[in-house]
Amino acid sequence: MKPVIEAIRIRRSLRSYTGEPLEDWQVDNLIKAFMYAPSAMNWRPCHLIVVRERETLQKLSKATPWAKMLERAGAGFVIVGDEQKSQWWIEDCSIACEHLWLEAADMGLGACWVQVRGVEGAEENIRNLLGIPEEMRVLSIMAVGVPKKTKPPHDESKIEKERLHFEKF
Repeated sequence: MKPVIEAIRIRRSLRSYTGEPLEDWQVDNLIKAFMYAPSAMNWRPCHLIVVRERETLQKLSKATPWAKMLERAGAGFVIVGDEQKSQWWIEDCSIACEHLWLEAADMGLGACWVQVRGVEGAEENIRNLLGIPEEMRVLSIMAVGVPKKTKPPHDESKIEKERLHFEKF
């Protein structure tokens, strides 16, 4: 297991996968990472739908213009929030999604965020495909898989110091 900063450093948006399914222990770790995330007031408005069936992944790959990588992903993780439960569902689900992404990076898997919320027709397509109740909102899908290729880790030379401020802007 790597230090957290190393998982952050190696986490990249990877969109090209071998098509191999994820192993059960990998899926279990990703679920735990998602579920261990904090939420405002500990209201826990986030739900996770794990999709491993190839046919469903194929359908999800057409749900938004940016979801094509799901065709070859080992799994798709659909992030759903209950906006009735918390006004901060977007933030809470985003944090949980990032936890999942960092765990994927730590395990040597590739992952990429697929935006759903705000993409015309995407949320309704996914809601119908996966039987998501009307009162729930779909934030995103995390495509996760064994990467065909990787990208170099982030390095300190890329830190833009002009975006860093202390005490005041």
